[in-house]
Amino acid sequence: MYKNSKIGIVILNYKDSNNTKKLCQLISEYNLIDKIVVVDNLSPDDSFERLIGLKSDKIDVLQSDKNGGYSYGNNYGAFYLIKKYNIDILFIANPDVEFSEKFVLGCAEILSQNIVQATSGIMLYPNGDRSKWNGKINSYFEDLIDCTIFIKKLIMNYGMDYAKKQNNLIYVDFLPGSLFAINANIFKKIGGFDEDVFLYYEESILSLKLKKEKCKVAISNSLSFKHIHSGSIDKSIDKIKQLRQLYKSRLYLHKKYFNESEVKIVLLKIFMSYGIFMRKIIYKFLY
Repeated sequence: MYKNSKIGIVILNYKDSNNTKKLCQLISEYNLIDKIVVVDNLSPDDSFERLIGLKSDKIDVLQSDKNGGYSYGNNYGAFYLIKKYNIDILFIANPDVEFSEKFVLGCAEILSQNIVQATSGIMLYPNGDRSKWNGKINSYFEDLIDCTIFIKKLIMNYGMDYAKKQNNLIYVDFLPGSLFAINANIFKKIGGFDEDVFLYYEESILSLKLKKEKCKVAISNSLSFKHIHSGSIDKSIDKIKQLRQLYKSRLYLHKKYFNESEVKIVLLKIFMSYGIFMRKIIYKFLY
């Protein structure tokens, strides 16, 4: 607990029980954390059976009733924590991250000031280098270009934009879905993640829902966490299927949240078809 705020963490597992167990063992020692819920997203392997042993006074282990993707699984755990334990500060964490109790404290302090309603830290690679994640939601034109292979390398910028830095906070369009903290009441108010999205763009859509409520999100430049990138998605879905799912979510984002015209949607579909076709050819020679 931070001051009078109860802190809860959701860890969503899908065929990644080893990393899930490691993370639970690490953070279960953190005094600031009141409750951890592990949600197995109906993994087809023996994940749930392996994770049951984590149950304790501090850790609950659940299994979702279906594999509805990142949004459904995290909502399953988040609303469980909010309803059963009256959590005030909610953390969403992938199994393949590492973070300190200082990170938890830093996020709690930022949220307690009510300057922003959701926050995280700088995402690091396992070797300690900063990732190239930039926290920017692409414009329609940028998403068109991103469907290409070579043109995007010339004009797309994937680096973090530090020009938005204010008082040690970097205001971004969206937070890294691998690890972030959010005011639990706000999360409940906006209905959590959009469960019509199975995979990809979940964080972008969540931030757009927050923006609609005039809420702000920011990265703390003094906090960091490691993202190990276990590759659970890569293990579960081949590259073309991943791309199709990415494009499906991208299309949904532009239709529902940006209300793009039918002409723009058709053009985006054409660029997506081109992107899939070209990558099929390239992957055929590379893999």
